[in-house]
Amino acid sequence: MKNSALKKIGQYGLSVFLFSTLSACSSLWDFNDEPRFAILAQGKNIETRPKMAEVCKGFHVSEKTFNAFVEHAAVTHEETLNERYKALPCFSSGYVYLDEEKFNWVIRAGGVGEFYNENSSFTKICGVACCKKVAGVC
Repeated sequence: MKNSALKKIGQYGLSVFLFSTLSACSSLWDFNDEPRFAILAQGKNIETRPKMAEVCKGFHVSEKTFNAFVEHAAVTHEETLNERYKALPCFSSGYVYLDEEKFNWVIRAGGVGEFYNENSSFTKICGVACCKKVAGVC
């Protein structure tokens, strides 16, 4: 009887130990964690330029290209640019965390990148010097 009772307590104790250990470990791992960078669409074209669809399929932005673009492109505050760059037909898009804040991004062939979220937005332009350093964007 004594061995049987100890055996049950041992099994119960092991179950409690495993449950508490797994619970503690699961609180350290956020299953909703998402990558800090993601490409969601490649080689897309704007709807107003359907004839560009085939050409735009070749416009791809890798993580390496994205990082080089962010590093070398300059932030612009030019208001008139905001409507003109949206006419560039080919783009790739995704999201990135910058300083712990999630931004959606769209980089267009022609060297214009749009970064936005519900709180803020900014535009980066890849000029001549940038285009020499960032292959495939300009």
